[in-house]
Amino acid sequence: MAPAARRRYQEVWLRALLALAWERAPGVRRRMEAARLVPRDLGSLESLSRLPVIKKSQMPDLQKADPPFGGFCTVPLRQIRKIFVSPGPIFEPLGPELGSWHAETGLYAGGFRPGDVVINTFAYHLTPAAHELDEALNLIGCAVVPTGVGNTDTQVMIAKAVGATGFVGTPSFLMTVLKRAEEMGAGRLPFQVAQVGAEALPESLRRTFEEQYGIMTRQGFGTADIGLVAYECAEKSGMHLVDDAITQVCDPQSGKPLATGQIGEIVATVNNHTYPMVRFGTGDLTVVDDARCPCGRTSARMLGWRGRADEVTKVRGMFIHPRQVDEAAAKAKGLTRYQVVVTRKDHQDVMTFRVELAEGIEAGTVAPALEAAIRDVMKLRGTVEVVPKGTILENAKKISDERKWD
Repeated sequence: MAPAARRRYQEVWLRALLALAWERAPGVRRRMEAARLVPRDLGSLESLSRLPVIKKSQMPDLQKADPPFGGFCTVPLRQIRKIFVSPGPIFEPLGPELGSWHAETGLYAGGFRPGDVVINTFAYHLTPAAHELDEALNLIGCAVVPTGVGNTDTQVMIAKAVGATGFVGTPSFLMTVLKRAEEMGAGRLPFQVAQVGAEALPESLRRTFEEQYGIMTRQGFGTADIGLVAYECAEKSGMHLVDDAITQVCDPQSGKPLATGQIGEIVATVNNHTYPMVRFGTGDLTVVDDARCPCGRTSARMLGWRGRADEVTKVRGMFIHPRQVDEAAAKAKGLTRYQVVVTRKDHQDVMTFRVELAEGIEAGTVAPALEAAIRDVMKLRGTVEVVPKGTILENAKKISDERKWD
């Protein structure tokens, strides 16, 4: 789509979306009224920036005040096909329309074709990624095996048995499955194409997939709240922004759009009539390049993921929040200070819960209770490390992301 045509298309659906949200989504209407705006004030791409950014970290409180969706859903519950629950907790509705995540465009650009048999290893439990990608693959014409997470030996067996040509999941789990196949003596798996996400894809790991295993590996960017925002093409020279998302790179504090080439927070408004997130701040940082891609597509491109704008951090494909750190710590007595540290080892995320203990408290009594609390609250496994007093600074972040990407 030519840039001028794309602009016209986006402004047409933006005006329709705002009119619908004003009438049927009280949460969106409250935001507009608080900013003394009505839909006709926001009909152009530039004027949209007059509306303040809504942060993902605000969603749990907004939904508690107006359950279950914070007033952002435009249809009654009887028309909702699925309700997802992300850490926070944050509830996300899937409405009656097909392809509302806009993922089929990215999957096709990444190499998936009708007739592919695809192993989908994202979690089907509560979170939306697996379901949305499953639906998008079906729209393309692929057969999907909903394996979900874990059970590595079973994943290898199924991939061989059905001749799976495609893989969907995290890059770290793709490597785990490939290595396990070698250990089992199963030989080379039939994967030809992979769409990976929910964590960073280091170029060194991509090269391993493509050069050692012959798997065309592409990635996309999206969130549970707004769906797919950007995807890679065959050129793998950045992620193309989808036409059904108005994506801005903004100052994380002011919410004002930044000039092309500057690092800022990804703020998106997506053409989803069931769940109209208008100027939704993802908390993720990126840079956008509007130069023409060698593939011929004219859309601007995200040049990778550059970190988080706040303390909400994604670990093994799941978001963890500072409030969850507090909740887990409250379940273990005797902690004076605590901090979650996220690192990286052998292409895997490692989560360590560092704690300082009060006088007379034994580490052996704290660690098991805290490890259980981590699993219960964060839905992830983590290790507990007791550190000497004074190790954790008084004003330290609740979550310290110390991962390095090569």
